Formats: sequence, structure tokens, C-alpha cells
Amino acid sequence: MEDENFKIQLRLADNKHYPYTCMRSEEGIVRKAATNLNDMFIKYSSYYSNAGFQLNDILTLLGFHFSLEVLENEKREDMSPMFEMLDQLNKEMEEYIKSFQ
Repeated sequence: MEDENFKIQLRLADNKHYPYTCMRSEEGIVRKAATNLNDMFIKYSSYYSNAGFQLNDILTLLGFHFSLEVLENEKREDMSPMFEMLDQLNKEMEEYIKSFQ
């Protein structure tokens, strides 16, 4: 079966349906992203609506939340050079220890 593009309808934060085009193989993660957004929207709405925040304020905070998550994930990914260096140091220490045996 070919992995073709197709359109799905996503119900997002304000309960409107939005068309979204994705590959069939990506449908699961796209729907999960929509669920994550909706869950966070409900959480933020219940918390911030009591403070008088409007829909656009809540959506702005959601955008910030997910942007922060992206940056935190990038920061974790940037740790790979450090792990490579640690692996190299570990190999060098093993060789050094072997030289005494």
C-alpha cells in the first residue's frame, strides 16, 4: 500500500473542524498531537478563564507552552556530543587500564 497524502478533519481547541493533509503513515501522530492540544486547551481554559483570560490569550499561552517543549527537546538532543565525548573518554580509560594488566 502506498503512503499517499490524504485529508483528515481535526477538531481542535475551539471545537471547529480543521482540514489537515498528511501521509497515511503519519495519521496516528497527527491525531495524537490534536489530542494533546485539546487536553492542554481544556487544562489552560479551566485555569486561566477564572483569571479573565480570553480565547486568544489561552491560545497564545498554549503556543508558548508547545514552543517551550520544542526548545527543551532540542536542548536534550544537543547533549549527544557530550555523550559521544564521554564514550570516547571511557574507551581511552579502558585502554589505559589494560596497559597496566
